[in-house]
Order: sequence, then structure tokens, then C-alpha cells
Amino acid sequence: MILKIGNFRHQIVTLCCASPPCKLNNDQLRDQLDHLNKEANSTRKKAQSSRLRLMRLSEAAEKLRRQAAVSVRNRNENDARELLFQKKKVMQAIEKSKDRVELLDELAAKLYEAISLKETQLIGNIAEDLETDSNDPTPVRIVSPNDEDEKDVVVKEDELSNLECDEVQQKLQVAVHSQGDLHMPNELINGQVSDEINLLQGLKDTSSFESFLEHLDLQLSRIEAELVTYLNFSTLHLGDKEKPDISKVQKSLEILHYIRQVRARIARIKGPTET
Repeated sequence: MILKIGNFRHQIVTLCCASPPCKLNNDQLRDQLDHLNKEANSTRKKAQSSRLRLMRLSEAAEKLRRQAAVSVRNRNENDARELLFQKKKVMQAIEKSKDRVELLDELAAKLYEAISLKETQLIGNIAEDLETDSNDPTPVRIVSPNDEDEKDVVVKEDELSNLECDEVQQKLQVAVHSQGDLHMPNELINGQVSDEINLLQGLKDTSSFESFLEHLDLQLSRIEAELVTYLNFSTLHLGDKEKPDISKVQKSLEILHYIRQVRARIARIKGPTET
């Protein structure tokens, strides 16, 4: 297994450091990013499993040491010798597990380095495509609307905005009436209507790509704060006799990790445009 990981690590190092012989298109870069993200997730899970195994081996070694000490006090030299021999084997397994964890961590670092490199290349390609489109010599005819057309456009935009708000309110009212047995409080209903209207208004105000990214980052930051609050609550408010639901906590941690990755990518995309 170590040999296999070593060969794959060599491939990742080559992918990170070697310059490509030709420029890759966006589809090829996206395929490589998908592959690298899958490998990074797999490596991270293997590293977590290796750490758990290392903890179990350490506990077993400590237990054998205590049993050997008890056997020595009881003058059971044969039992103590056998326990110490088992402890020696466990210590050898611990050393191998440590090496595996270090190797997987190094491999994960190389994978994330390769992901960052490919993301930078993809962003550069997209920026070049946008620049090429902006420099397109195709003539564009601009026709100025008359006063009647402008008034008509303003009226239609207002009607569309009012129609969207009315549709949201009608849908929420229908949902509340169809679920009358739930006795939903009026404060919660009004809050949901307000959230829907605010979301529509926020999307309407995003007149540019940069403002859309800021709006998206704001929504993700709120979700991130709720996840952090949930994780803190799950950690601090569990009783001594209760066993935490590891699967739910782990899934929440993974979602938090993905959200922070997306926010980091948004920050990298917004960075060059702000300077």
C-alpha cells in the first residue's frame, strides 16, 4: 500500500511542478479539477481512518503496559513477558501508522497544491476569453428608445417586480392553508415572506457579475455562521452519558469545509478585478 501511495504521490508532484506541453482548454481543466478533488477527498478520508487506527493502537499499547505492570507485581513473569512482547508488536504497528498518516498528509498537500494550480489556470483562461469577447471588432448598433418605450419598460419592470412578490405571497399562503394542522405561528409566516421578498430583491439588485458574487458570498457567510453555531452546540451541550452522532457532525464539518472552499474561490475571483 505504501508503494502504491508513493507512486501516486510522484504523479501528483509531476502534475504540480511540470509545465504543460500545450495549453489546456477549459473542459480539460474542469475534468482534471474533478479528478483531483475526488482524489483529495479520498486521501483525506484515508488520513482520518489512519488517525483513528493510530489512536486505537496507542490505547491498546497503554492497556498492555498496565497489564504487564500488574503481572510483575503479582510475580507472574511469564504473563508479563508475553504482554510486553504483544506491546512491542503494537508499537511497531504504531510506527507504521504514523508513517502512513504523514505520507497521506503530504499527499493531500500536493493534491491541494495541484487543485490551486489548475484553478488559477482555469480562471486565467476565462479571463482571456472575456477579454477576447470585449475586443470583438463586430460592429454594434445602438438604437436610442423614445420616451414612450422608456415609460413602457419602466412600467413593465414595476409590474414584474410586483407580480413576483404577489406570487411568492400567494404560494406561501396556499402552503399555510393546506397544512392547517401544523398551526404555524404568524411571526414565522411573516418571516418567511420577508425572507423570500428580500431574496428576490437581492437578486434583482445584482446588476453585475461582481455584485452577484458579493450577494452569493453574503448568503454563504450566513450559512457558515449557522453551521459553526450548530457544531459548537453539538460539542458543548451533550451530556456525559450521551454519545454524539458522529455521522451528523462529520457531515456538517464536510459541508462547512466545502462552503469555505467556495468562499475562498469567490475571493480569488474577485481579487484581480478589485486591483
